[in-house]
Amino acid sequence: MPRRNLVIVRAGDNSLHPGWMQGPEVRNWDLVVSYFGNDPDRYREDGIVRIDGKGPKWPPLQALLASHPQYVDDYDYVWLPDDDLAMTTKDMNRFFDLCHEYQLELAQPSLTPNSPVTHPMVINNTRSRIRFTNFVEVMAPCFSTACLRKALPTFDRTQSGWGIDWLWPKLVNKPRTGIAIVDEVAIHHTRPLGGPNYDAMKAAGVSPQDELAAFWKAAGITMQRIEIHRVLWKSGRVDEVTGPSLAYSARLSMGFLTALFVSPARWRLMLHTGRLVKRPFMISAT
Repeated sequence: MPRRNLVIVRAGDNSLHPGWMQGPEVRNWDLVVSYFGNDPDRYREDGIVRIDGKGPKWPPLQALLASHPQYVDDYDYVWLPDDDLAMTTKDMNRFFDLCHEYQLELAQPSLTPNSPVTHPMVINNTRSRIRFTNFVEVMAPCFSTACLRKALPTFDRTQSGWGIDWLWPKLVNKPRTGIAIVDEVAIHHTRPLGGPNYDAMKAAGVSPQDELAAFWKAAGITMQRIEIHRVLWKSGRVDEVTGPSLAYSARLSMGFLTALFVSPARWRLMLHTGRLVKRPFMISAT
């Protein structure tokens, strides 16, 4: 049977994606490597398609998908993770299974507590299975192909990708149940924030901060907050988050307890977790 899931990774010479292929499990996903390095022989392996393309992450991905429409037409989900994420075949299979099970339109796995993060709320919550939110970040977004067709024109709106992830939730059909952070799967972000793409933009005189401000102004986006609409707990309980609830806040806070000790963003996470008592359904994104 053809696989219904596709992973496309923008990969440099130190990409971690070879590790994604290891293990005894049979993959339920195909892999395309969008390579921005200079080695003509790297990643030329059975089971991997390599397509070369220079530049940062998002405009080359837009060009690749535009020139290879089969990568949208032939799949149900397309996942676009960064190349510095450590995860296993089992993790990735399970993530796709949950996307199918809950008919998610836009999703990402959570990040392990020791991962460098921009948004603390994407850190793994140990008590949650899935948190339905209004946000998935650019590090590892997974799109249903219907959502991807709508999101694709946004990929070249900035070179850095900053800010476009706040536009994507506006494209889903079911905003309260179609967007999720999947806590059942936690992957490790292994490198400090930034990377070779940001170094290249800096050398070219491109400021991600300036791009973000200009993009938000052009798109009419004001300061956003990450909202949690619904939580499926590992206990089997389901919380529909419609207003302040001390019990819900306590459950969510306990799930972040490990991260509060080990996360590089623990102080920001602590600040946001503290706000849950007053406004548990709306947590600051920055």
